[in-house]
Amino acid sequence: MTPLRPIVATLIIAAVLGVVVFLAAHRRPPAPPAPAPAPAAVPTPVPGKLVLFFPGDDAMLHREAREVPELPAGELPRIRLVLDELTAGSHEGLAPAFPWPATVQAVFLDREGDAFVDLAPPPADVPAGSEIEVTLAYATVNSVVANCPGVRRVQLLFGGHEVPTLGHLDLSHPLAPNLGLVAQ
Repeated sequence: MTPLRPIVATLIIAAVLGVVVFLAAHRRPPAPPAPAPAPAAVPTPVPGKLVLFFPGDDAMLHREAREVPELPAGELPRIRLVLDELTAGSHEGLAPAFPWPATVQAVFLDREGDAFVDLAPPPADVPAGSEIEVTLAYATVNSVVANCPGVRRVQLLFGGHEVPTLGHLDLSHPLAPNLGLVAQ
């Protein structure tokens, strides 16, 4: 039985070598390394135009086109942008919409498309009169509605409170735009 052992050993070695050669021939190539993730795309700001309304010497509101570096997509940021541009004043020499350095405290939007704009209250010594009140209200309302497609009316609040009037105009409810006050 001794002569059989070398033959069995040779057959085992040959079988093992055959398996190794077979596996080497049919081995899958290694998967290529995963590509590095692409850097996250940063949205490019889209410049846009606003149409703002400022009082003129003729007691009418006048349109002023304003280029801005970026138009926000959401309604609330867009309303805020319109109000910030409006409170910054005219670039074309028209009168300011607010007879005091107004600041926007908050902006809200309800499901019916009414925007609620909360402005810092006017100081006690601010000039009064129906013309000032009408131009203040409708410069704000017309500017917001013209630039914010989801807004149909604007409710002015002062210091977080609804006020019935600043003297003459009924401010106790949301106001729709009044294009009859806009110069042609």
